Amino acid sequence: MQLKLKGYFNEEDSPLAEAKAAIEMLAATSTAVPHVLGYTPVGRVNPYQSLLYKAAADYDVATVPIIDSWSFDSLAAMRPDASHVILHIHWTSFVLNGIKSYTTAKNRLNDFQNSIDSFKGRGGRIVWTLHNIIPHDSRYPDLEMKAQQILADEADVLHVLSDASADMMSSALMIDRQKLLTVPHPNYRTTYEDYVTRNNARLEFGIGPKDRVYVLLGALKAYKGLNRLLDAFDAFCATDPSIPRTLLVGGNPDGTPEVAEFVARCRAHPNILIEDKKIANHFVQNYMRAADVGLAPYTRMLNSGAVLLYQSFDLPVIASDVPALWEDMPEEIGERVHDNSTESLVAAFQRAERFFQYSTQDAVRRYADQFDAVQLSREFSRGVLEKLDHQPSRRNQRNSLEE
Repeated sequence: MQLKLKGYFNEEDSPLAEAKAAIEMLAATSTAVPHVLGYTPVGRVNPYQSLLYKAAADYDVATVPIIDSWSFDSLAAMRPDASHVILHIHWTSFVLNGIKSYTTAKNRLNDFQNSIDSFKGRGGRIVWTLHNIIPHDSRYPDLEMKAQQILADEADVLHVLSDASADMMSSALMIDRQKLLTVPHPNYRTTYEDYVTRNNARLEFGIGPKDRVYVLLGALKAYKGLNRLLDAFDAFCATDPSIPRTLLVGGNPDGTPEVAEFVARCRAHPNILIEDKKIANHFVQNYMRAADVGLAPYTRMLNSGAVLLYQSFDLPVIASDVPALWEDMPEEIGERVHDNSTESLVAAFQRAERFFQYSTQDAVRRYADQFDAVQLSREFSRGVLEKLDHQPSRRNQRNSLEE
């Protein structure tokens, strides 16, 4: 029989088929009534979701990918078989994705509210992780904020990656802080292969042993301020042309003119090496081990998995000065970019020269080790269930009123 992956493609009986299989898997090792947690949108490029749910089974939580995000309401049919049926929404981009008419987008918001009402009315519970203030590629920012406010109102649990994230989101949304659950982003230890040495990584890329190498890895998107980064890199290199410096770039372009310009500039630049495509997971180690400093000086951000990725490979970082990133991060392992100006980024490059004089490897490793994926997955699973057990569902509230 030809192997066919389950949970990667939306099928006629999804997501119920995946939910039943996940419950059966738990039943093989536990007699407890399971909790069903369906998550959407499913992101497999970044292993964040796999890390977050790594220890979910320890709490009898059966995790279910919802490939078609709009089919989440059907998951409520699992309610008779589960202690809780939980919808975990990560990103709200699916709500208005692909819509080119403002009127159609407003109608889609109504559809979203109705689907949420239906799911909760049948006993479903909702968790929302506040990854971004608005989706990165938003066409209608005002309506995107309304979609987020719907979730802020309707979610039973609001998962934030830091207390500072909650403060930033509170400036844009009305949030009930009693719903907040703070569980940080896990590190990527053991997630990516890590056996390539620094020397071999540099040999493969054609980088010299004395080059000072800065790495930018991840999807190439306009919100990251990529052309500003090139302007700052050029200005910084010009301050001392005798020092060999290389900017190493890897990631899939988003198709916008701004990013297309960035890619073209990189290809023509003698001190930049770019691979403008999705970098295979097994090759991430080559970029990390060839580098000295990780870059995340984005012009708009709330949290950043890229920073934890760099730190998981012991790299200090140059990153935007947003509270969520710097809440607990020691100054010795990073440099802040204080605003979105080119001058501020050049100044951060200059201050980061200290990373080439004094090794930060041990300090970065100690910091990143705090974010163990198994431990944080346990905190998340336990925290969600505790909050749900202390709140009646909408269906239970209705039944209480009828009694």
